[in-house]
Amino acid sequence: MLYEWKIAIRFLRDGKAQTLFILLGIAVGVAVQVFLSSLIGGLQDDLVNSTIGNSPQITVKGKEQSFENLSSTAFINTPKKNEELENFEDVMSAIASINSIKSISPSITGNGFLRKGNRNSSIIVKGINLELADQIYNISNRLVSGTSFLDANYILIGKSLAEEFDYKIDDILQITLPQGEVQNFIVGGIFDLETENLNSSWIFMELTRAQRLYNLGGNINSLEIQVDEPFEADIIAKRIEEIYPSVETDNWKEQNAQLLTALTSQSSSSLTIQAFVLLAIALGISSVLAVSVVQKSKQIGILKAMGILDRDASFIFLFQGFILGIFGALLGVLLGLGLSYMFTTFAINEATGEPVVPLSINLGFIFLSAGIATLASTIAALVPARKSSKLSVIEVIRNG
Repeated sequence: MLYEWKIAIRFLRDGKAQTLFILLGIAVGVAVQVFLSSLIGGLQDDLVNSTIGNSPQITVKGKEQSFENLSSTAFINTPKKNEELENFEDVMSAIASINSIKSISPSITGNGFLRKGNRNSSIIVKGINLELADQIYNISNRLVSGTSFLDANYILIGKSLAEEFDYKIDDILQITLPQGEVQNFIVGGIFDLETENLNSSWIFMELTRAQRLYNLGGNINSLEIQVDEPFEADIIAKRIEEIYPSVETDNWKEQNAQLLTALTSQSSSSLTIQAFVLLAIALGISSVLAVSVVQKSKQIGILKAMGILDRDASFIFLFQGFILGIFGALLGVLLGLGLSYMFTTFAINEATGEPVVPLSINLGFIFLSAGIATLASTIAALVPARKSSKLSVIEVIRNG
């Protein structure tokens, strides 16, 4: 089969311009795939990271309990509430042993009001273990002033909340609970979670202090979890509920259905474009090699007259398609990576100096694209290969 390779390479060398155009066509197609997948992948990673990168992906809480009592009108239409999580340390230990759990943090979430002069605002108090919560919210690295020290009556407040009420480090802050009780705290640090809603309403305090504030004893009302694979959050959440039937879970996929729809649409659009690019490559190769069969019919006729088999004549063009696919794919990968590099170098946000969209280079997808392009190129050569096998030596000689 060595001579078929040699003939295939010789045919490609004889038509240098033709070969070059085919290589460029394949290279451009693969480059588009590489660049497009990097762009879409980077955009999706950026969207997901900005949405759930520093927030819980799964929240575990007690099952809702209804206090309706049909025999007593005093309890009719009483709203449901979440039960407290008791013995949460044991629950944490069991959940932490599940594969794919990245971090887990106990949390208390309560409501309150902030008043200062004529200004007032509703707030959300988050009782946390700072060391564990830092693995989710990255609080320590998001302080704009003060320290992340949480103990006794020291708290952390959001940047927008501090600006609205003109709070500085070591200022006294009064929190009014829903039942009217007022308690004083000291502003130990000001954070910026890069989300206006959180910066204008959240206050962090130490977990045990929040337990005393809301009279929870040694209990909490939620466990906040991040996982290694965010898109498997719903599966892991179901597994947690199977292990602990007394709890219920929320996950980011249920809370961000519109985002998931947008991500799915982006992926579908990208795959559709890439499929049409591959189709264009295959049609182009098939057309050019079909013309090549006509151009090389005299040489093929002579080779058949010398004893070459129809099957071997077919292999000549299949090998041409394979060779074109290999070198075209390699050239396309280099071109696609070059485009990606130029995009991240020149398409930058002037304010931050960061790329407008941080590209995500997926080596697995790059190798897959190169392999598919090579396969498509080889398959595209089947039509001209079959045509060459059907060439009649007598007719070739008769027609010159």
